[in-house]
Amino acid sequence: MMKIVKRILLSVLCVTVLVLLASCATQSRTLPDGLTAAEIFQRAQDAADRGDYTLAITFYQECQTRYPDDKDHMVWASYEIAFLYHKMGKNDKAATLIDALLTQYANQGDTVPPAPILLSQRLKDRLEASIPKKP
Repeated sequence: MMKIVKRILLSVLCVTVLVLLASCATQSRTLPDGLTAAEIFQRAQDAADRGDYTLAITFYQECQTRYPDDKDHMVWASYEIAFLYHKMGKNDKAATLIDALLTQYANQGDTVPPAPILLSQRLKDRLEASIPKKP
């Protein structure tokens, strides 16, 4: 009798632990209202870290929609989106986005953060080296 009770309790404990782990591993595919740009970026990064690049791109785009006047986050989001397309193997799309980013923010000096511009140029160089040239 005692063995049966122990097995039942162990089974219930295991199921409870699995349910808790599953709930921690999942993330909402929507963003609640009121999140700051930094909070949206964190959720996008979490999605990217899990390999859910499509969701991460959606979150970065949502940040751009919600905070169009936040130039720092706009530039970083543009870079991250292009980089994620590159990671997905969609190098033509990534190259198009990088070109648009570099064109849009060219000659803006101190008004944009330099890091995403430098990283964008490096990604552009890498993409140009990997995309076959048309004859």
